[in-house]
Amino acid sequence: MKTYILTLLPLIFIFSFLHNNTSNISDNCVNIGPHELTDLKDIEFAWNLTDWQGHHVDSLSLDIYYPTGATSNKKYPVVIFCHAGGFTGGNKSNVSSLCDELADYGFITVAFDYRTGYIKNNPHACTTDTTTLWNAIYRGMQDGNACLRFIKAHGSQYNIDTSWMFYGGTSAGASLVLNSAYANDSVASIYFSREKKLLGSMDSAGNTLPHNYSIKGIGAMWGSIFSDKVIDSKYHAYPTILFKGDEDSGLPDSVGYFFGCTNYAPPLYAGVGIYSKLIAEKAPAVYYELPGANHPAYDDEFCMQNIACFFKNIILGTPYSGRYSYYTPTCPQFKGEF
Repeated sequence: MKTYILTLLPLIFIFSFLHNNTSNISDNCVNIGPHELTDLKDIEFAWNLTDWQGHHVDSLSLDIYYPTGATSNKKYPVVIFCHAGGFTGGNKSNVSSLCDELADYGFITVAFDYRTGYIKNNPHACTTDTTTLWNAIYRGMQDGNACLRFIKAHGSQYNIDTSWMFYGGTSAGASLVLNSAYANDSVASIYFSREKKLLGSMDSAGNTLPHNYSIKGIGAMWGSIFSDKVIDSKYHAYPTILFKGDEDSGLPDSVGYFFGCTNYAPPLYAGVGIYSKLIAEKAPAVYYELPGANHPAYDDEFCMQNIACFFKNIILGTPYSGRYSYYTPTCPQFKGEF
């Protein structure tokens, strides 16, 4: 019996060796070569925050949308896109169709959640509580900056080319994007001193990743910024494409107050006010104004096509500027990769 077992042992060893190595060869074959990338959901990027009512927020998350046919052996430029909701609601899923459309033009797109909520009352009647409103805007900027830091730090694992990071948004999301892009802790100490003392850093809330990203362009669908003084070629003057209706009841055509209420200080800069300052600073800028339109103005397809075209030309080194009304075509339609 012992002789029989001893005879079998070498055979068992040989079979085991061949089985394990065949399995390894099979696994390696599966992993050879590029594979198609698929959309990713609910990736956490910020933690241990507090909402507007003082409740703990465990985390915030983002979704990633890939161009059709995107593969793992290539990196793609990215558009981080911010949803609307008047700083009282909304979430990243609200811009899923916009992100899909931008992805059709060859961009990876990222939609992210940010904290919302304030005492709204009736903004048209000038009864909004502006203290809690500006707190909400500041929290949104903190969360936008946290998302940008996360994408810069972890972009390579998602096939993102972090040397081409673009920022976009619609309505409140557009305002968040414009304000976040121009506000770091130094700027916040001047323009948001109360909010900074109350809510903390612009550059480390949510995560402590390095604040070393570089925004290459902005797409803003009916948004506003806290001051035009921060648009300065010696500081930042981002190439920007803007869309707005000339009958927008909430935002001024150039500079003015939210819903025209002088008690909603400070004044905001929007539309041609932003465009004119960018042109004065010799930054590429496109402004679309739709006569007779309120808020929102242009349709999504028109905005996505022109945002994608504007960003694409920045990448190709052929940026352009101009002011247009109605649905004036300014860019040839295109689809697919660069």
